[in-house]
Amino acid sequence: MDIDYKAIGMRIKAARVRKGVTQGNIAKVTGLSTPHISNIETGNTKLGLPTIIHLANVLDVSVDELLCDNIHRSERIFHNELADLLQDCSVDELHIIAELAKVVKKSGINSVKKTRGRKSKKALAE
Repeated sequence: MDIDYKAIGMRIKAARVRKGVTQGNIAKVTGLSTPHISNIETGNTKLGLPTIIHLANVLDVSVDELLCDNIHRSERIFHNELADLLQDCSVDELHIIAELAKVVKKSGINSVKKTRGRKSKKALAE
């Protein structure tokens, strides 16, 4: 099983931003360094179960919410995440998101999974 540490990091960052605290605040409470929190949020470091649990407790989220990409029964989490994302969207943003969702559904999940984690040609050339 491949664990998507970037997705976990993005969820940790989103939870931190929702809570309105800085990486420095989280570092103080958890005993981790600010650069380490940054590396976790960008997916540049792997984190163990004790760290995930500690961060979930500090950020007032469930471990399921942080790990939902890796958990089979996480539909509710994705529904909640999508609802949060859509909450403050403009009509134009909602239209674009709806069109993107249609494209993703039409093309199928396997084609979407194939493109995850790929770097653009420009990024590879650099």
